[in-house]
Amino acid sequence: MNLSTISIKLPSNIDDSDLEKYANIDSLEDQYNKTYCYIRRSVEPVGFFTHNDIILKLYHMKRENQDLPQNLVDSLNDFLLNEVENNRIDLKQKIGFAILSQGFLSINIWGRGNVLFTQTYTIEDSFPELSPKTLEKTGVACTWEIKVMKYEYDLWHDYLKTKMSLEDKKIYLENFLSGNLDLENSKLKVIF
Repeated sequence: MNLSTISIKLPSNIDDSDLEKYANIDSLEDQYNKTYCYIRRSVEPVGFFTHNDIILKLYHMKRENQDLPQNLVDSLNDFLLNEVENNRIDLKQKIGFAILSQGFLSINIWGRGNVLFTQTYTIEDSFPELSPKTLEKTGVACTWEIKVMKYEYDLWHDYLKTKMSLEDKKIYLENFLSGNLDLENSKLKVIF
C-alpha cells in the first residue's frame, strides 16, 4: 500500500465562526523575548562532534540575513564536551546529530533502534549562554528544525534496513542536509 494524501471535510457542526478561534498565532515569546515572525532559514553542515563515547553530526541553522551568535558557534564543541563529560546526555546508541540555531540547541540521540531522543537548550534565563530547558518549555522543534530532523529520520531509517556494516554507518554519518529550508524537500541539496 502506497502512502497518499487525502482530504476529509470538517464536521458540519464546525462553521467559520468556530474556526475563528483556531490556528491563531499565540503571543508566546521566543528566547529573545519576541513573538513569532516568519523568517526563512537555511541549514549548513559543519562537521562532527567526536568523543570516545559518541559521535554527533553538527548543523547550523541560520535565519535569513542573520548570523548565528558567534559565542555559541565558537563554544559549541566545548559545550557538547561538557554535557557528555558531566553525563548530562544519555548516549543510548552513541550516535545522533545536533542543530545549533538562533539561541537554541537541540541534541538528538538515536536509541531503542529507531527512536530519536531530543534535549533542548536555549539562552532564555541564561543569556548569552545556553542552558538546558524541558521540551514543555521549548517544544521539540520549530517547523524549520523538523525539516532537518525529517531528513535525519529518513537517513536513519534507511540505515536500519541495511546490514549496519561499517560502510553503512559511514553512509549515515557522511550525508548531511544543506541549503535553503524554504524549498521543497526534493530540491534540498544532499552532501555526499
